[in-house]
Amino acid sequence: MYTIKQAARLTGVPEASLRAWERRYGVVTPRRTESGYRIYDDASVATVSAMRQLVQAGWSPAEAARRLRPGATPEPSPRAGPDAAGENAATHMELFLSSAALMDTEGIEESLDRGFALGSFEHVVDFWLFPTLEALGEGWMRGEVDVAGEHAASAAVHRRLSAAYQAAGSRTRGASVVVGLPPGSRHELGALAFATTLRRRGMDVLYLGADVPGPSWDKAVRTRSARAAVLAVVTADDRPSAAAVVDRLKAGHPDLVVASGGACGHRLGAGVHTLGPTLGVAAQELDALLHAPTGG
Repeated sequence: MYTIKQAARLTGVPEASLRAWERRYGVVTPRRTESGYRIYDDASVATVSAMRQLVQAGWSPAEAARRLRPGATPEPSPRAGPDAAGENAATHMELFLSSAALMDTEGIEESLDRGFALGSFEHVVDFWLFPTLEALGEGWMRGEVDVAGEHAASAAVHRRLSAAYQAAGSRTRGASVVVGLPPGSRHELGALAFATTLRRRGMDVLYLGADVPGPSWDKAVRTRSARAAVLAVVTADDRPSAAAVVDRLKAGHPDLVVASGGACGHRLGAGVHTLGPTLGVAAQELDALLHAPTGG
């Protein structure tokens, strides 16, 4: 079962659209909790995914909804992918979570194999992996997944992202960018995924990892002649140390593009660019900043 936030991330359909499709077209009828919150099952998530694909292929929402109502057989969309064939993201998420609960490393790896086959690296990370990791954390808080299972699953994800980072290679013809986390911050999966995305776009990326002291940021920028530094700020507790790193970098490197991302990466100070919420958007924004004209 999935909340509307999780369903939106799994399907790529904004929460407002989910509510509108439910209200106007009756394409799905999520169950309601006693508190009134919507809960979506696997079948509902698969239906919404199929509707999104039809709409992207040029169908109107009303036509797509009619095709997807019980008893109707939708024509395959030219852009239909694994979701339409039954291999949907929700199924792979469930395999990941159940495998983590059982500490089944083979199941975890299988779920990652299937999940990463759903689309491009950026699409999979934004709309499948991150929601899956969020659900893993919620399962741990509810006591459904032991710390050992959560750590085993997170370690498997780290290995998978590290392999993708290495496979992307370092293209030294691109702008030099330093990516990492401020002192004390250890939640690095998002930063590693973003560093991989930048490499895939042809940038020369130095990934510093977690818990990087301020002087080390300064030295990395100077040694690599970096044009940009990106700090991932995952929690509110990370903000003070991130702000201190920003101040240090801006004082020592006035021409450096300083950007931030992550759930708490907003408003770190004047001149710090807050990047968009998805990997693709954030990478495009950083690319644009690096190619923006300078001077008057």
